[in-house]
Amino acid sequence: MDAAGSPLAVLFAQISGSAMLYESLGNRRVADAVNGSLDLLKAATVKYRGTVIKTVGDDLIARFDSADFALQAASAMQVSMRGQPDGLGLKVGFTVGPVIQDQQDVFGDTVNLAARLASMANPRQILTTRQAVDGLSPFLRSTCRSLYTTTVKGKTEKISVYESLWHKDKGTTVVPSEEEPHQPATLKLSCRGRTWSMDEGRDALAAGRDPVSDIVVAGDKVSRHHARIFLRQGKFVIADQSANGTYVRVQQRAEVLLHREEFILLGSGSIGLGQSVTDCGEDAISFEIG
Repeated sequence: MDAAGSPLAVLFAQISGSAMLYESLGNRRVADAVNGSLDLLKAATVKYRGTVIKTVGDDLIARFDSADFALQAASAMQVSMRGQPDGLGLKVGFTVGPVIQDQQDVFGDTVNLAARLASMANPRQILTTRQAVDGLSPFLRSTCRSLYTTTVKGKTEKISVYESLWHKDKGTTVVPSEEEPHQPATLKLSCRGRTWSMDEGRDALAAGRDPVSDIVVAGDKVSRHHARIFLRQGKFVIADQSANGTYVRVQQRAEVLLHREEFILLGSGSIGLGQSVTDCGEDAISFEIG
């Protein structure tokens, strides 16, 4: 095992959404789709001079000699996923730093941070760090925007998280730089004719079957304490804490199933507790950030 040497870019790519497709498409079709997706991720890695370290389940881990190659590969991976079945998404995180190499494998804080970034990302999103962005060529650096700072297990200092805008559409939200004045957003939620508003003055809501919840939704698939919606570092986050999961559909994007996971709400859309938004009817919770 070699001690930590020259910095490398480490990338984690996580295919998301496969669990909710098994019932509708069947085991074989979903397995074939995941394997086909992994082949596309491997091809993007090789195209941009990277090395696939390993694949574990629906995840791929790769290393690159530079942040430029890692970002270009990550973007190519996202583009390649557009041809995959609806419901499959890709979450990518990468950073740059020293690693410990043991034959073909890599270990260390850089690897752990890349894995954490991938887990924090939304489907179709690429997250990275200030350190990686600083190492990008000017054009690629211009495609990244600052999101927030956060604490990561094992790190004493906060990490500055950036997003790569590998595509631009009407759902892209402009995030002010650290030098610009902060304009607090407002989240409006509605369900069965009732509305709730969240901002810096009211920064958390609970949803579930329990009568003490802020948003009470009945149903045998809804847990008593199903989900929390809260404001964290200027972002509205929904955290599932249920048995049957929480479904989130952002406008013009595929529905995402959360199971003991967090998701950053963007733009507008709907939330289903315990079942797809389509099946919730009047019990679907709509949201809009303004």
